Amino acid sequence: MRQFISYVLLLTVFTACIDRVELPIRAEAPRLVVEGQITNEAPPYTVRLTYTGNYSSGGQNPSDQYVREAQVSLADDRGRSTRFVAMGQGLYQTTDTTFRGQVGRAYSLTIVLSDGKRYVTKPEQMPAVPVIDSISGHLVKTNNVIKPYAMSYGVNTNDPANDKNYYRWTGYGYTNRLSLGSPCSLGSPNKCFTRCWTTESTNAVNIYSDEAINGNSIRDRFVLQVPVYAIGPQLVEIQQYGMTQTNYQFWKLYQQQNARTGSIFDPLPAPVTGNVVNVADPADLARGYFAVTSITRKRLRVINYSAPFYPAVASFIASQILPDGDCRNTYGPVPVTEPDGWE
Repeated sequence: MRQFISYVLLLTVFTACIDRVELPIRAEAPRLVVEGQITNEAPPYTVRLTYTGNYSSGGQNPSDQYVREAQVSLADDRGRSTRFVAMGQGLYQTTDTTFRGQVGRAYSLTIVLSDGKRYVTKPEQMPAVPVIDSISGHLVKTNNVIKPYAMSYGVNTNDPANDKNYYRWTGYGYTNRLSLGSPCSLGSPNKCFTRCWTTESTNAVNIYSDEAINGNSIRDRFVLQVPVYAIGPQLVEIQQYGMTQTNYQFWKLYQQQNARTGSIFDPLPAPVTGNVVNVADPADLARGYFAVTSITRKRLRVINYSAPFYPAVASFIASQILPDGDCRNTYGPVPVTEPDGWE
């Protein structure tokens, strides 16, 4: 009993020595976020305006992050300009079909918020972009148990020798998915809607500078993988962008921030600011970037999946248990006929 009383007294002393520490809650004022671009393709051009989240104990309603009643305009170096119209949920879009981006012209974005704050971008000249020579594709094994095989697609292009070029690539593809289908008509034993076309795309930031290969070719630069679920064609489109140097540097910093491992050797994190600045306060930099970029596209229709391990692919496909019913209900809404535009 004496030992128990001593233990309680000792615990009381230690507890009395512990001071409660109130940690400050991070309360950063919301910052403007700008996402958009003008290209050499036909308008409309869009800009999305939002605010960063407010770090507080009360949280924030996502609808409060949309920028409303802003005045947005775009001007070139010849004195032409066009306005954006609000489309809802922070999205603004041009309506003038005659205002089209041109390689060699410089463009600047202006944003005036409802509180009078005025943000602008420095004029950026739209760079040229070389055409895509071809798209290469080959069957690969993945580390995904559900999708063990995929077609890997890369881009082939020739870098111009006289210019410093910065690239970005995106892409998407259609692949086949199967189901047991549904009766083609009431009481019919035949099944329809057994094959659907589903879309695969990539959100990876895929950028490149020609500093090391200036004037030489770029071969099989990886862009995306499209899973193989069934024997059938795949349809792929790759977009190749010509970027400005400042835009390339923005995405390069974004990549570096995302590559942090969280170790003590990582540099201190910093917000990735873009090219949109408050006219009255140069220290007030918006997040995101308004890009002035040119674009070229190329499509490919792949029929054969030739590879040494093709029998394994066929065996995998044959082993799959197909879902019952209309494939559009399982994977939809998706098309059941091959999309137009691929040859």
